[in-house]
Amino acid sequence: MDVSNVFEVFGPAAPWAAATVGVFVAFLVAAAFWQGRSISFWPPQIGRRLTPLASRAFRSSRLGGRAGTAGRAAAPQREYGVDQSRDFYQEIASNYDLRNSGNLVSTHLATVAQLQAIRDQRPGLKVLDLGGGTGKVIAIHFFNDTTMNWTYVDSCPAMAAEFRRNLWGHPLGRGSEVVVDDMNRALGQLEAHSYDVIMLSLVLSSMPEPPDFGVLRRLLRPGGSLIVTDINPGYTRDNPLYKVWVDGAVVALRIMPVDPFEVIRRAGAAGLRVAEQKTIGEESFYYSFLLVFTPDPVRPRRRRAEASA
Repeated sequence: MDVSNVFEVFGPAAPWAAATVGVFVAFLVAAAFWQGRSISFWPPQIGRRLTPLASRAFRSSRLGGRAGTAGRAAAPQREYGVDQSRDFYQEIASNYDLRNSGNLVSTHLATVAQLQAIRDQRPGLKVLDLGGGTGKVIAIHFFNDTTMNWTYVDSCPAMAAEFRRNLWGHPLGRGSEVVVDDMNRALGQLEAHSYDVIMLSLVLSSMPEPPDFGVLRRLLRPGGSLIVTDINPGYTRDNPLYKVWVDGAVVALRIMPVDPFEVIRRAGAAGLRVAEQKTIGEESFYYSFLLVFTPDPVRPRRRRAEASA
């Protein structure tokens, strides 16, 4: 039915009829939004109503809550400690990327920008992605790079499966080595001085203890970069539970605060110097931090001199 048909049916009352229909449609859309339904304008469709728990999670994510959270007030049905992070990520792997907040996206994009800048200087980049997750927030940005070599390490088989699925059929996927193992055990099996970039992107807060930075330095090529990002420790202390809604239940990981100054101290003790540091988020209360380290060429010579003395 086109506009002329509407006027033929309703005559002079056609504008009033159209306005009534418009108000009714707007009411349906508003009601669907607040009920947590999915809305598609083309083709026109309103999805099923979520459970009350899911609806709260939906509204929390729309309001810019922490990525993957299911409403800060919702009590988790299952809670994991960082010593059980493998089991937590195994359970949430398929939901991990559904509710990335703006701040988390900005954090990932800051890492992507660092990688892009390094790649411009070093074609054929060799990357070691520790705790690489699904690959959908960082690795996928380089999906069509035919020269980049990507070594992925994650202890969670479900996360590794998502990574393979997201990169399947693309050059980066074909050029990736996927290692499913405990990070510290995997690090001990990798060849020294092999990587241009090592990444710990939002990983340390899910670990009981940080990895040995001396081992990370050993794996870097001369002039290589270690990129570390994580959440502001003050934010983590105020929001220690990383909550995710999965199949009608809230599961949570109690994450660890990561002090950027402690990261700098550990890295420095291992012979890594800070090349760049920045905060991400509001100036008054930053959400996350990014640190870039490079091997300090003075440290090995100093150690050899001390040993000979």
